[in-house]
Amino acid sequence: MESRRIEAAGAATAAVTNGVAKLEVGIKPSSRIAKAAKRPKKSERAERLRERLIGLTEELRELGFRSVLTPPGPIKLAEPPDEDPKTNGWIGKVKEPLGAYIQRVSVADNFSQRPPFDHVTDSIYRRLIRDFIEGALVPEAKVAALDPVSGGKLDDLGHSNIRCSIIDGLQRLYCMCIAVLLVLDRDRLVKDGLIPKQAWDYFTAVVNRTGDPRIAAESILERAIRYEIFYRIDLGGLLHYMVTFNTGQRRMSLPIQLEIMKRPLIEELQKAGINVQCEAERLPGIAKPKGQFAASDLILATQAFISVNAHVSAAPEANHYLEDRIYLNGIGDVEDAVATLKRIANELHPRVIKVYAGDVRNRYLISTDSFLLGLVAACGYVRNTRNMSVLDNQLDRVLGLFRKDDYDPLNLAEYWIALRGMAPSRGRAIRRLVDDTFRRFFNGATGGLDWFDTAVSLGARPH
Repeated sequence: MESRRIEAAGAATAAVTNGVAKLEVGIKPSSRIAKAAKRPKKSERAERLRERLIGLTEELRELGFRSVLTPPGPIKLAEPPDEDPKTNGWIGKVKEPLGAYIQRVSVADNFSQRPPFDHVTDSIYRRLIRDFIEGALVPEAKVAALDPVSGGKLDDLGHSNIRCSIIDGLQRLYCMCIAVLLVLDRDRLVKDGLIPKQAWDYFTAVVNRTGDPRIAAESILERAIRYEIFYRIDLGGLLHYMVTFNTGQRRMSLPIQLEIMKRPLIEELQKAGINVQCEAERLPGIAKPKGQFAASDLILATQAFISVNAHVSAAPEANHYLEDRIYLNGIGDVEDAVATLKRIANELHPRVIKVYAGDVRNRYLISTDSFLLGLVAACGYVRNTRNMSVLDNQLDRVLGLFRKDDYDPLNLAEYWIALRGMAPSRGRAIRRLVDDTFRRFFNGATGGLDWFDTAVSLGARPH
């Protein structure tokens, strides 16, 4: 017996020794402790969640939820509609399953109301999500019914492919869709980097009480949602409701108001190949990429071009568009403005970025609001007093300043010195200096951009 113990101990020692020998001649295990997966930033989470919500309907279909996602037919009113004398439109009440509602409206098409934010960490919205999972009713949203082809006035709700746009209720839609994901995917949302762990901890108890994930998701998709439908309204009526309802809750920023009112113009600028950055599509925590043109700046630049006025500003323009409804008839010859902005954005701007690559202050100067408005107003002056052909020739002259051996073709070193001698209102000073300097250049008064001479003529004292 004793000998067996000795043999067993010897065998064990040999095995251990053999194992050590194998480790010594093989690959040594790393002495480093495996690092935990890096938690995504708030902005990264918001982007991942938004992409998931955009494709939620199609994802649910692929997962076999087609029985609760039958394509919605014509919109049926729950009661007779009322006519609004302000817009001559009609407003009715609708009650239908969430599965139908999320097919009519879209998260992707409604960022223009207000940029979405981190609902699962916001104290109010996460409570709304939790209560909705438990069965609470959500206040009715407001939805516009538009023509599926033109996006304009729709006279009859009997169509099966009506284009719907959320007037008020985007955040509620976000919350309801997040509720579906929570009961379906649960803590996997944390692993996939869509929500933080502390958010899941908040929802854990209520989600677990829903039971089977698939049954819980189907139950939510079958739940009745109530909303008001606005129809027989034109673009002016739609914008009236969007701005009024959203402003009544929490005032929308002026850039977003301008983006709503001038959406057709933004689309034309994008078609022209201009890299437009819309404030309404920018996620929280993510700054506008340097070098891109803000949509609101381009909207104001278009007005500056048409009116030959470098001092247009967001607040008066937003109020003017809304009260006078001039956005319905355009703001002049938009084609010339778009053509000019295209040359500035796609020809002049890249050359400035390249030549001034090492100069942070000058590299993206063309895409800053005040400089852009001054330049575009000067272009509008040439177009109004002469014609577009002459303006194109003058822009060619500007591009001709970029010779290979010139390290400062726009004479920007002088620009900054001249600006210091201008009036203290910096934004107005920039617009005035840029506008007048380019006008003098376009008129042939100077062979280059003479910022000093312009500043002196405006009463400044460059130093």
